Amino acid sequence: MSDYEPSAATVLDWLHSNLGGAALAPLTGSDTHALRAAVQIMEQYAYDRHPGLLNAFAEVVGRMQPKTRELAYHAIAHPLDWSDRARVWAEAGLGTPVFFQPRMKCSFEPGGSRIDHLELEQKEGEAESL
Repeated sequence: MSDYEPSAATVLDWLHSNLGGAALAPLTGSDTHALRAAVQIMEQYAYDRHPGLLNAFAEVVGRMQPKTRELAYHAIAHPLDWSDRARVWAEAGLGTPVFFQPRMKCSFEPGGSRIDHLELEQKEGEAESL
């Protein structure tokens, strides 16, 4: 058996590690479902660069609250690559780098802090419970 886990199943931990738990706090249940669907569409896009997948991605991201859509931008790099984020976002019609500037920087993107926020927060929680 394979140890494969779909991107949709791992994206929240991946974002938590990159951005910290506070960045995920605004997600509603509906936002979370849309985010997971969007990242799964990007996983398919990694194998099949069909423009319809970009349309589907844009539609699903559009169902998220405006304040949580940046998480979908960063999540593009989960199944793809850091360098794909701006291109995919623009090609999906969600904004160009001129009009869309992410407010957050991921820890593991080029130039990031390299801090695993999920691991750090778990260690802090353990220290507080002692």
